[in-house]
Amino acid sequence: MDNTKILLPRYFRYIGIILTIAGLVFTIIRFGYGIKPNFLEAKVFVVYAAYLQTSEFRVITNNISEEICGITLLLGLFFLAFSKFKNETDKIWAMRTRAFIYSLYAHSALLLFCLLFIYGWGFLMVMTANLFLFLMLYNIWFYILLYRASRLTEE
Repeated sequence: MDNTKILLPRYFRYIGIILTIAGLVFTIIRFGYGIKPNFLEAKVFVVYAAYLQTSEFRVITNNISEEICGITLLLGLFFLAFSKFKNETDKIWAMRTRAFIYSLYAHSALLLFCLLFIYGWGFLMVMTANLFLFLMLYNIWFYILLYRASRLTEE
């Protein structure tokens, strides 16, 4: 089976780099500095929302800064993880598989740690971070493996 058929075209990698950087910057601005720009107040359709009152299948006004951070970061990490390289080989595919398994181990261990030792609102924040954690870990492992392999071939 040609493994590259299930990967995204190569140009998605560059889009992924841009979106990941933008997502990280937006996330730091929004959550690190607590900035919620007023121009991002928008009417959005919700299936379910619970703030001071519960809304179901309605249009509400909401600041969409958190959604922009999440969507930008998630798409960026996804595109970065699953786009082809110019010369996609079986060796690179093996590194992708190894990175996937390492990421699953690390993510499961971190999740177990959080379940045992983090409670209350902190746990909710950790669960929100878990939306992105697996793809982040995967990208980190994969690019470390690629870097190590490129250094070995240079020597």
